[in-house]
Amino acid sequence: MWRDLFNLKGGAASIKEINQRILADATVSGTNLIVLVMAIMIACVGLNMNSVAVIIGAMLISPLMGGIVAIGYGMATYDVHFIRQSMIKLAFQVGFAILTASLYFAISPLAYSTDELLARTSPTIWDVIVALCGGIAGAVGNTRQEKSNVIPGVAIATALMPPLCTAGYGLASGHYPFFLGAMYLFFINAFFIALAAFLVFKVLGVPSHGDVAASQFQRQRIILAALGILITAPSIYLAYQMVEENLRDMQVKSFISEDMDSQTTSVVSYTVKGHVLTVDLVGTLLTEKEIDALQDELHARNRLQDLELVVIQGQRELDREQIQNLINARLEKQSTSEKEVSYKNLSTQYYPAYKRASADQQTIELLTQQAPLLFPKVLSIQGGTLTSVTPQKDQPKTENKVDHKRFMVEVIVKEPLRPEEADRLQKWIAAQVDMPVLMTVQTADHPSDFYGDGIAWP
Repeated sequence: MWRDLFNLKGGAASIKEINQRILADATVSGTNLIVLVMAIMIACVGLNMNSVAVIIGAMLISPLMGGIVAIGYGMATYDVHFIRQSMIKLAFQVGFAILTASLYFAISPLAYSTDELLARTSPTIWDVIVALCGGIAGAVGNTRQEKSNVIPGVAIATALMPPLCTAGYGLASGHYPFFLGAMYLFFINAFFIALAAFLVFKVLGVPSHGDVAASQFQRQRIILAALGILITAPSIYLAYQMVEENLRDMQVKSFISEDMDSQTTSVVSYTVKGHVLTVDLVGTLLTEKEIDALQDELHARNRLQDLELVVIQGQRELDREQIQNLINARLEKQSTSEKEVSYKNLSTQYYPAYKRASADQQTIELLTQQAPLLFPKVLSIQGGTLTSVTPQKDQPKTENKVDHKRFMVEVIVKEPLRPEEADRLQKWIAAQVDMPVLMTVQTADHPSDFYGDGIAWP
């Protein structure tokens, strides 16, 4: 019963029919060559446009699988001449695909790295597993009396054409790590598909083509085992690195969401470079003691113990997209019933900052354009609205009333203004901004970082 459960010979096609299929699929001229060219172009367009659906279409029509399975068949039948012919045909297809893809990307106006291109440059042990399983499934499906839907699925899973087109992109753009990574991925897929096909054909008992010495059997096993180890070892290391990076990234995101975001501060962005985690904050300024506590929380996570926390905080202007991202991040943490009210509160908290900054920028641009026409000594004007916070009795700090009552400007002049000129300039600016104005005047050739009557000058 157990033998019947995993019996590959049941429903298998005859040896003659399998041989005919292998020969037909390994052909590189005529229909297969035309299909190869179409698959290359479709894959290049899909990678260039970052379209998964188009890339899948290229995988489905690609004829590369036939040549690889033919190599596995030649290995199973110990037909050295057939193996050599199949490898020459496959090498022609690979070279033709890379050169065609290189030509496409050399003339394409969209010469940038997409996510789909990057996804084909770092193969791991999982690609080995997929190639091996896909090769077994493909060989089994290709040896049945009746064709099944296995082959299209294998073509999508093993993805032979996109790595070659990515290698072509690497050559055309001069990004040689792209070329090496993509070729390594293709080599992994090709080798383990051929190995899987070899194993299936051996289980099916395809006869050897001619007399084979026992020493040849042993030599073939040693070569296949050595190649398998050499090809798999780098992918295991890359997989280990990828897992470590993903786990570390998860802990960084957890630290940001659980410890850095609060009701009074929000994270605008964060980056990890080397051993430094840099976090850009808006909101209430953190004290040194609070930052030290956050550093301790960071080191409490096992994969973040080597990171140093750097907090960038202070007043900054937020654009509309950053404000919306902050609001969305807060809403994701709340239940559906709270979101409607919370959106109003968050909009009230963040949007005025954007609106005020935009209005200030427009006002300063207008003042800088018009002031030199009315006051020839003026070179430029910079400044913005001053924010004052009025403490509310018996209310938490977050409920303090924020008033915008004054506009402060710094005027850069060619030469000092007379008192009456400065007075007229201040009144003119106040009329433009429709609020009281605090004005300082600096000469362009003698700028000072200190001014005002609150300094006890010697």
